[in-house]
Amino acid sequence: MINRTKKVILFIAEGPTDEETLSPVLKKIFQKEDVRFHIVHGDLTSNWSVNAQNAVKTVNQHIDIERKRYGFDKKDILKVIHLVDMDGAFIREEQVIYADQAEILYFNDHIETRSPETVINRNLRKSQILSRLSLTGKIGTIPYSIYYFSRNLEHIFHNSKKNLTDEEKVNYADAFADRYSSNPSAFISLLSGNDFTVPGDYRDTWEFISQGTNSLNRHSNFHLLFQEFGENY
Repeated sequence: MINRTKKVILFIAEGPTDEETLSPVLKKIFQKEDVRFHIVHGDLTSNWSVNAQNAVKTVNQHIDIERKRYGFDKKDILKVIHLVDMDGAFIREEQVIYADQAEILYFNDHIETRSPETVINRNLRKSQILSRLSLTGKIGTIPYSIYYFSRNLEHIFHNSKKNLTDEEKVNYADAFADRYSSNPSAFISLLSGNDFTVPGDYRDTWEFISQGTNSLNRHSNFHLLFQEFGENY
């Protein structure tokens, strides 16, 4: 059950290795709060049942799932942090190219896939959903922000550009957690002073990632979370 003496910071993430990577160090940084992860087991922003019109409602449904699971109220939540992969969502249609291969392959300036139309449609919906959510400061009464990790978490933290197996993701997650869980300041420095760190305020970072091929390349705005909470954490 939840520790009712602490406020909840709820992270919404795509997969279990996101939690395995980030949870140990985030729990050290936010010791004053109760850090929880809700794993979607997929990309909420690419789900065919989600669109720009129902995206906020869908996020709220996921918050309710976690509330009911652990028995806390909306007033117990300090903030919801939504973590997403970009997957090249904002590139132009002509940058999605046919190639006879089973996997979708991501490059610095294009995507190759056996089904360009499917990826183009995914990108259209995903970009609209991300734009809507990036403008959403609250889900109901709960403060909400959405942060991105380039193509995926491993692309940011390990500069890995290939499609990883589940085993490779777990190995990366374990190594990362071991390195930074005992050194949160190094984790914040990694995010804040790297070549993938997108400068500017929250709105600036979302305008940046929507331009050109930036959503295919190694960029993140997650450092802004720690600027928001300040030196008390």
